[in-house]
Amino acid sequence: MRSLIANLPLARRLRARASLALLRRIHRLTHRIPVEVRQIEKARVLVVAPHMDDETFGAGGALLQLIEKGSEVSVVFCAAGTTPEEHRTRQAECRIVAQEMGFSRIEWLDFPDGRLSLFEPAMGDELAKRLSGNEFDQIFCPFVTDHHRDHTAVAMGVAHAIQKSGWKGQIWCYEVWSPLWPNVAIDITAVQARKRKAISLYASQVESLHYAEGILGLNRYRGLRVYVEYAEAFYVTDSREFCELASHMNSI
Repeated sequence: MRSLIANLPLARRLRARASLALLRRIHRLTHRIPVEVRQIEKARVLVVAPHMDDETFGAGGALLQLIEKGSEVSVVFCAAGTTPEEHRTRQAECRIVAQEMGFSRIEWLDFPDGRLSLFEPAMGDELAKRLSGNEFDQIFCPFVTDHHRDHTAVAMGVAHAIQKSGWKGQIWCYEVWSPLWPNVAIDITAVQARKRKAISLYASQVESLHYAEGILGLNRYRGLRVYVEYAEAFYVTDSREFCELASHMNSI
């Protein structure tokens, strides 16, 4: 990373160093401070998922508990399938999962799978329309450092939407393709079997990859740190800090 920064123009070098310093500070803080085990409270929630399954993989246990508390949970999926046939298949599975989970509403933006980074402003514009009515208290979305480029793009799109709409609320960043630096954990032991079932309903995705074992294994590992059987880990922050993080990531 240092060698890459050294080859940048001066202004970009300064921004990149400031960004890395911010990320290191967050990393240090989240590793020094104990992870807070929270109880889920009723809220109006918008889940922004890169693909049809990320919402369940990353935050399925917390979302199940939110719905048990009487929360309204709406989900927006950003990417279409890689082919029209795959898209139809995954949409059909998604509707079954939404019914199983109890989502209030599901929508699709249908941007190209694997190329969401090319559509960050357009995603942000679409998401801003949904935030402008101020009907949500919380947004669930990927963390800005997720290793999957579509996931990072969605985080940037959310930041764009927040800045455009002026929305203020709480961001719950979930992990899927890479561990994040958590400051909050949710005990999902009581609903882990339901989460496993919901994952299995994405049949086209689990037939060749062992997602249930991988995701629930991560939840099992996260539970070790907070002394429960299964936990989901999140980086929870406010809209201002989330946009600051996204801005710094874009400057690297």
